[in-house]
Amino acid sequence: MTALTGADAPAAVTAPPLQMIRADIDLRSFHRWAGSKRMISRNAFDEGYAMHCLLTESFGERAPKPFRMILPRGRGSRGGVFYGYAQADATALREAAAQYADPLQCAALQVEALKSKPMPVAWRPGQRLGFEVLVRPTIRRSKRAASHAGTEWDAFLWEAIQHPKGGMKRSREDVYKDWLREQFRRRGGAQLEEASLKSFQRTRAIRRRGGRPIEGPDAVMSGALTVTDAAGFAQLLAGGIGRHRAYGYGMLLLRPPRLS
Repeated sequence: MTALTGADAPAAVTAPPLQMIRADIDLRSFHRWAGSKRMISRNAFDEGYAMHCLLTESFGERAPKPFRMILPRGRGSRGGVFYGYAQADATALREAAAQYADPLQCAALQVEALKSKPMPVAWRPGQRLGFEVLVRPTIRRSKRAASHAGTEWDAFLWEAIQHPKGGMKRSREDVYKDWLREQFRRRGGAQLEEASLKSFQRTRAIRRRGGRPIEGPDAVMSGALTVTDAAGFAQLLAGGIGRHRAYGYGMLLLRPPRLS
């Protein structure tokens, strides 16, 4: 067999750059759509789960994941912001929505106004970057260890109950920083350099339609990381970090690193 050379050789296939997607959320349309699917109840409304369902139904396999929603908490607010990473750009997402989405879904994400930008295709080992990420810092324990409280625990509460009352010396921020450092170690591609807890609240999460709400921690962490492997960091961005990445957690929003 003769090896192909020159013009006869097949061209190398280059993966398209990861796309960062931005959309403006029309909250009235989003809530109307979620209500029509019976996702809103007196007990809980998990916006991340509802958005996961909306994205899947609207864009199919092109749906952005991981993603992040930044929503106002005041009454009467009508808009929020959606960010996501996807292999498809805004044009391809609009084409998918034209095939799959219903008018209310299109209105919720204002599909005609979707915006996208390509992310860098090459990252430099040793490069320092700032970041912000919404995470659900939980750990899983066996049913026997967790007893009646379930198998997924707030990492801070799990550590706290290992100490006698009043014996827990570490702060919630300290525990969450260590949790986040371990997530970076497991995923690879970058090393956590510093982090701080920007905000924290407890929310109820739903992971299947009609499922029982499970309370847990929502934490916004910000800090700095160092790229350790170019390809690994690209995979980290595309896949997100931590648990519940399909439901609005784990998207690394990059920032300029803080000057020391």
